[in-house]
Amino acid sequence: MKKTYRWDNLTRPEIEKLRDKDAIVIIPLGSTEQHGPHLMVGADALLSTAISEQVAQKLTAEGHPAVVAPTISVGNSIHHMDFPGTITLKPETYMQMLLEYCECLAHHGFKKIAMINGHGGNNLPTQTAIININEKLGFPVYFMSYECGSEREIDGILETQPHGIHACEMETSVALHFFPDLVDPSYKEISYGGITKENGGRAPGKPYTFRRFKSRTPIGMIGNACAASPEKGQKLVDQMVGRLAELIAELW
Repeated sequence: MKKTYRWDNLTRPEIEKLRDKDAIVIIPLGSTEQHGPHLMVGADALLSTAISEQVAQKLTAEGHPAVVAPTISVGNSIHHMDFPGTITLKPETYMQMLLEYCECLAHHGFKKIAMINGHGGNNLPTQTAIININEKLGFPVYFMSYECGSEREIDGILETQPHGIHACEMETSVALHFFPDLVDPSYKEISYGGITKENGGRAPGKPYTFRRFKSRTPIGMIGNACAASPEKGQKLVDQMVGRLAELIAELW
């Protein structure tokens, strides 16, 4: 069935009509990388796309025409390359791709562009790329995580960790909600890192360095997948979609 909120389902005249309505273009950002023993390697791209589609539908229903552009499903995943299944771009290649992608949208007359990201490894190169993108296009392009703006609500839904980590309670719950057939049942027995509500927080001011993910976990995940459920996934998605739609609507 045709999805009118997906760019790749539309004809050229339909895209022209969206341009004439000054529609918001949402670009889902993800990755193709290992997600431990239980989640699919396309998790980040699949989840960011599914959430972006709901955000676009909600924005459109509220009077803000929106469309989801084709997902960027390979990103910066160098830190996962010790694990099979991972496909990555160099950060500079990824940043150049984002620039050229946004140049195409701007060339066709779209000036409201928001990226919704599902992969932590994309954060730094995307933020850096946006410097050049905004300078080149002459208008602001925005970037946010699908977890963005909802940490308080997420912390209230999760039972064993305060936010998403990797293939954890949060990410596995969202995957169980959208794609239950793609989640291996072994998730019910999997956790790593001794993560709790108290020790799982992001430490402000902590010195940063690049590290391969295998130096942090031998099984390719951190967190408590065993605590995940589709019911939590539904609650998380409802919070994320509502908050993202609100944030994006306020940008223009």
